[in-house]
Amino acid sequence: MTEVGARDRLIMAGLVILGLLTVVAGVMSGRSTINYVLGRDAREAALAWTAEIDARLSEPGVPERVLDKKLQVLNAVALSEASAQSADVSLPASPSFREDGLSLVDGLDRLTRGWFLGNIDETQGQFVSKLDGFAVLTPGRKAIAVGGSLSPDALADILGQSDVETAIAQSVRDDKIELADLPGGEDTRLALVPVTEDGKVARLYAFAVDQTAAASLTNMALTVVTLTTVLLIVMGFTVPAAIASRRIRERWLAEDKIRFLAMHDSLTGLPNRVQFHQQLERAVARAKRHNQLMAVLCLDLDRFKHVNDTLGHATGDALLEEVSARLKENTREVDLVGRLGGDEFAIVAEELDTPEDAMRLARRVCSALSAGYRVNGHELTTSASIGIAMGPVDSEPIEVLMKNADLALYRAKEDGRNTFRFFEPAMDAALQKRRRMENDLRNALRKNQLYLDYQPQFGLDNGKLTGYEALVRWWHPSEGEIPPTTFIPIAEETGLIAPLGEWILKTACTYATTWPLDTKLAVNLSPAQFKTQDVYGLVRRILAETGLEPERLELEITEAIILQNTDAVIDTLTKLDQLGVCIAMDDFGTGYSSLSYLTRFPVKKIKIDRSFIDTLGTSERTSAIVSSIVGLGQSLHVTITAEGVETEGQAAMLKQWGCDQVQGYYYGRPEMDVTDEDENRPAQPLDRPLVA
Repeated sequence: MTEVGARDRLIMAGLVILGLLTVVAGVMSGRSTINYVLGRDAREAALAWTAEIDARLSEPGVPERVLDKKLQVLNAVALSEASAQSADVSLPASPSFREDGLSLVDGLDRLTRGWFLGNIDETQGQFVSKLDGFAVLTPGRKAIAVGGSLSPDALADILGQSDVETAIAQSVRDDKIELADLPGGEDTRLALVPVTEDGKVARLYAFAVDQTAAASLTNMALTVVTLTTVLLIVMGFTVPAAIASRRIRERWLAEDKIRFLAMHDSLTGLPNRVQFHQQLERAVARAKRHNQLMAVLCLDLDRFKHVNDTLGHATGDALLEEVSARLKENTREVDLVGRLGGDEFAIVAEELDTPEDAMRLARRVCSALSAGYRVNGHELTTSASIGIAMGPVDSEPIEVLMKNADLALYRAKEDGRNTFRFFEPAMDAALQKRRRMENDLRNALRKNQLYLDYQPQFGLDNGKLTGYEALVRWWHPSEGEIPPTTFIPIAEETGLIAPLGEWILKTACTYATTWPLDTKLAVNLSPAQFKTQDVYGLVRRILAETGLEPERLELEITEAIILQNTDAVIDTLTKLDQLGVCIAMDDFGTGYSSLSYLTRFPVKKIKIDRSFIDTLGTSERTSAIVSSIVGLGQSLHVTITAEGVETEGQAAMLKQWGCDQVQGYYYGRPEMDVTDEDENRPAQPLDRPLVA
């Protein structure tokens, strides 16, 4: 915006200078016109006065007054000779020019005459020039007579001036009327009119012409005309120039805005990803050149999505603006803060002495961002997780620094959020391993390398087999057995859980149709499936395709499913319950347990997590919890199943408390084949690949 202002100021300065030059030119032109008009008027008046004086002097006797001015004779003999010869003399040609080229000047002259016509003395003719005094001179510049204000002494002083001498000589030589300025200024002039006889100058008339009043009024009138003309001229080019300047300024502003938005975040005004990477390259180059440490800090807000989902994007945007302001307040001038997108920010810290400087900066930022916020009338609290990568890294592009900072950020989130972590090479190794695992899982789904094991479940009161829980397994060609706790989270994060979950459900239901009708099937559902799939539609379709009765199917869910979207989950689970499918609460007691879940959701079975069963009999607190859960189930009339039962003592205590079902190694390990008739076992996995 500063650049645009400088350009506008330059244009306006140019317009002002051009306007001033126009004014100066107008004033000079008007002044020249005034001088010309007044000069011509003085010549014409002097010629008229000469003719009248000559006429008066030719009369008998010497008049006492001429042109209403008192006449003082200085040389009576010369005056008498001059008056005797007045009939044979000739005057210079009239200066009343009427060429067509001077019509504008003539018009101005006539206009000027009209202004003063009412104030002109009738004895002097229609002239704006006034006679102040006169003198009759011999060709040798000797005064014969004087009149009006021209005394002999004053005349002698005037004739002694060099410019007057030059004007007299030129008038006598060229037989023309000449003007010379008197000491009073250019508006008081001396008009010299030669009178010739037989081709020679017989005498010279000098008139003191007063044009002060006329010049003042004429100057005023012409100044008004000049300024009006100048104003019209200035408006003639300044209005289009102003319009053009406005359009140019708007275009410049638009271009500057486009350039700004191309390099800055539109919400916070911070450098965006493009500019941040450019500045990071320069920072790395400076650090290498000066052999200094620098660091890249990647950070994002913890649980920011919850703010957007609950309070709206407007509040989320306002929170981001406040966060960006706090980041700028808590960093140094040499540091660069940028917004990479969403709730992701980054900082380039230069001129560091030790890694501890970066650690102190990260701690200061964490503390600043964790303080409370007042946004759109809401009291909010949030925090930030920060990953730190030290640089520069020799012979490595800046992308390596950014990747390392991102890896450290992921570690900070895994370690509890609202903290910071430095990048370590082991993080990169773990990431590479995870990426390989993701690619191998995709290949396993394509090549049908997954299979199912079935964990038996028994009734405690009679020891009868009640059903099986389907458990997915993966045998890696090089890594061997990969536990579900390793590859299921990968499938959930990458979206592979949808085809994997569908395959598990369909394979298990198909296999369960070969079991006795009183044997049930339990299948685990992932929380991610409720986000990406129509679970009710999926279950209903597979039951129809496989022919398994809905009453024989148990779907095990965790409390994480309930927390993600209560209304949608309640609707899905209610429809499944109405279909006849049993809903079981898995890993009860390990999550955000709430007894209200048991009343709001159609839960028909509660499965006690194995972490409680492991210490059963050795921990009084654990025993109290398990017995309370069993008692709760009995009161609510829901089935209670204990997982991970591995000893006879654990089974005895559970039976004593009234637990309904158990599963664990004490009763049976998970197996792929749970029938004695191989011909009845379905192909596992299915013949078609799970993903394209």
